Formats: sequence, structure tokens, C-alpha cells
Amino acid sequence: MKKRLAILATAFFIVSVVASCGVSDTMLDDADKRLKALKAKGLPDSVLSLPQVHLYQASDAKKRSKYSDTKGEARAAAKLLKKELANAEAYYQQKVSKFRPQVDSLIAVIKKNRDNFTGLTLKRFDSMSVVADSFSKIDWLMQSYAKAKELVDLIPQFNADAGRAKELRAIVPGEWVCTQQDKSAENKDINAVTKKIFTFEKNGKAKFVESKKGRSGLYLREDWEFVSTGIWEVAGDTIHVFVSRFASVRQMFERMFILEGGKKKEWRKEPKPTYDSAITDGSQDRFVAFADLKEDFEQTKKFK
Repeated sequence: MKKRLAILATAFFIVSVVASCGVSDTMLDDADKRLKALKAKGLPDSVLSLPQVHLYQASDAKKRSKYSDTKGEARAAAKLLKKELANAEAYYQQKVSKFRPQVDSLIAVIKKNRDNFTGLTLKRFDSMSVVADSFSKIDWLMQSYAKAKELVDLIPQFNADAGRAKELRAIVPGEWVCTQQDKSAENKDINAVTKKIFTFEKNGKAKFVESKKGRSGLYLREDWEFVSTGIWEVAGDTIHVFVSRFASVRQMFERMFILEGGKKKEWRKEPKPTYDSAITDGSQDRFVAFADLKEDFEQTKKFK
């Protein structure tokens, strides 16, 4: 009996040893997480390709071991995976040590130039700088360096945009009107006037009125007006109108119907409801380049 127990114990020990030499799911999952972390930190694919290949080989061989003897193949791939993963992590640490002073220097340049900007230019500048700063704080230095270097390279363009925006803030305030007529050579009854009016106040308030009145087609008459209100700002050469309210002042339509086999024409009114709505999702915001404003609109009033 004792001999039988000893044999069973020996067999159990051998199985345990064989099992312990296998490739565990825990080890593969850990390697996968470490590779993903390195990739997220910006390590190039050229460095990660070998450990990724060995991870795939080890995982594939482990799966196939259920149907054929591929345990040795899985162990060999896992051994290479551990080696190449350690090399990749060492490469990252070596690179990180070089990036810290460069990142700190770039961020210092960014902070020094921040005071040159205001309004939308400052918002855009901050939106880029906060990314570089966030990566720096969690030691994702390769990403931080890339973002900070990109922003520092753009500082001359930011300076140019800020200068142009300052110029336009002195020119834009006033009332700008665009009037268009819909006419038809075939039917002189078609004659509708579309009017668009931008009003840019010196205090930053904005108003945009769109209206149309007249017969715009063979079977349609229009008489409507929409009013948008909010604030305006300039970024570079573009005027941004951020709309906080949108109102339908009137929506009167008339449509012609042909009756009695074409013998009779009848205009029927089709009014639409009016409304005044608060806008919070930016769906009514307007953007117009100053060059387009000058080309399509006439400044009928100037506010000084």
C-alpha cells in the first residue's frame, strides 16, 4: 500500500513539474498588458514588433497544445517573449531618461508664450498645451515631447493669428448687410429678396438676422425671419458667432394649387409656428472668414 502511495505521489509530482513548466494564461495576459502599456506610452512598433510576434506564437502554441504536442513550442516562444519584452522596457527607460529635460524645456517655452494670447487663440493654445502637460505628469514623456514640440513649432503661427485677430476686433464692429434677389427671366412674377444682417457690438454681443420675402418660385411665396443672438470672437482671420438663442419671428408660406383640370389657380397659406429657443449645443453657431464677409456683405454701420 505504501509503495502504491509512493508511486502515486511521484506521478503527481512529475505532473506538477510538467504543468509548472507550461505557459500560463496569467503570464500571457501580463505580457499583453505590458506591451499595450508600452505602446500607449509611444514606444515605436519597430521596438515592439518582436515581443508581439513571440506573444502571438506562445498564445497560438498554447491553444494548439490541446490537440497536439506543442508545449515545447509554447515554452520556447514564451522564453523569447520574456527576453524581448525586457529589452523593450529597458529601451523605453533609456529613452525616458533623455526626454525629461527636453520635455521640461519645451513646457517652459509654452508657459512663457501663453501670456501673448487672448480669446479663442488662447483657448486653442491651452487645449494643445494641456495635452502635453498631462502626458508629462504621468511620465508618458514620448507623447508629451511630441505634443509639446508640435505646439512650440506652432507658436509663430499663433502669434500671427493673435495679431490678425487684434486688427479685426477694431474693424469688424458694426452692421454688415447682404441682400440677394431671386428673379426669373421666364416668369417676371418671381421676385423674392433675401437679406442677411450681422450686427457685431463692441462689447462682444452679436446678432444675426436672416429674412426672405416674395415669390421665390412658380408655386411658392415666402415671408420668414430668423434671429440668432449670442457673442462674437475672432480667431486668426475668422469671425466666430456663438449663438445662445435662436428665434423664429415669422414663417409665412403660400403655395399655389392648380384646380379644375388647370382652369383655376388658388394660393393657400401654410404658416409655420414661431418660437424662441435657448441653444446650448452649438448647433446654430456661425463661422465666417473676414475675406468672405467683405466680399458678400456691405458694412452699413461702424461702431467705434
